[in-house]
Amino acid sequence: MIELNQVVKRYGSKTILHDISFDVKLGEIVGFLGPNGAGKTTTMRLIAGFTTASSGTVSVAGHDMATEREEAARKIGYLPEQPPLYDVLDVTAYLTFVARARGVPAAKIRQDLDRVINACKLEAVTRREIYKLSKGYRQRVGLAQALLGEPEVLLLDEPTAGLDPGQIQETREVIRNFGRDHALLLSTHILPEVTLICQRVAIINHGRLLAVDTPEALQRAADQSDSVYLQASGERTALEQSLQAVDGLQGVRIEPLAARPGLYAIECSVQSTEGVEARIARAVNAAGDLHHLERRQPTLENIFLNYIRQAPPIAVDKEAA
Repeated sequence: MIELNQVVKRYGSKTILHDISFDVKLGEIVGFLGPNGAGKTTTMRLIAGFTTASSGTVSVAGHDMATEREEAARKIGYLPEQPPLYDVLDVTAYLTFVARARGVPAAKIRQDLDRVINACKLEAVTRREIYKLSKGYRQRVGLAQALLGEPEVLLLDEPTAGLDPGQIQETREVIRNFGRDHALLLSTHILPEVTLICQRVAIINHGRLLAVDTPEALQRAADQSDSVYLQASGERTALEQSLQAVDGLQGVRIEPLAARPGLYAIECSVQSTEGVEARIARAVNAAGDLHHLERRQPTLENIFLNYIRQAPPIAVDKEAA
């Protein structure tokens, strides 16, 4: 339903996307994961038809976005990062306007509105002007407009941005339900987003597609990205030997701390097991003195690096294409 083949996007002399290729099938939710500025929104805008590729092809529901954009647009529901809302309208009036613009038959508009209002839990605000709504409700209205007309393809750009935990949970449930009958591409920089609701994940950074694989594979890379950072004093060799005996430790890097002579900055790669920090603390105190310790959770950047070491992206992309 969505297919990108060797897509490149340039603005002037600057290349934003480099040779991007992946697909999304009907009934599948694919997470488009990367840090802010990685190229997610540019890719979503290409698929939605807001801009065109400099080279390569983008197709939606069998239509080439370079030559059949209008036909493809009828198949797409799109929620941009900033929902396209008209603040002076109330929710019902706005959704009615969007339904008419999308070509929903007049006899079916009421039924379609009821469907998306119920799905997005908007019953309490249907007659409220949009400018009076909270961030969470505005995001839900944006999602509702994307669902109007029963599109086959859904593009959701950071759909849970700015929502509180309860709203995020509700929005994820809506996305999961609609993913059963649509081809759904969900862009996010939040790791739990994709591990909870997506069948596959496309990982992008600096405009390059690094890999396409399952959330389980991504989680394995995340588990191997945990680290414990500490500062300690003592004899370097003794500290290193004591730490290397700790159960659950995968690697140790020790460097002198320039800002504090006599102290070492120590980075420990650890398995995601309970109690590893306490074991590290005991090992350090047995060989020296512990001054600081903190557990560092995985970042997207080091997950990318760990993932690439395990599975070269070219091989994964060919398999997923």
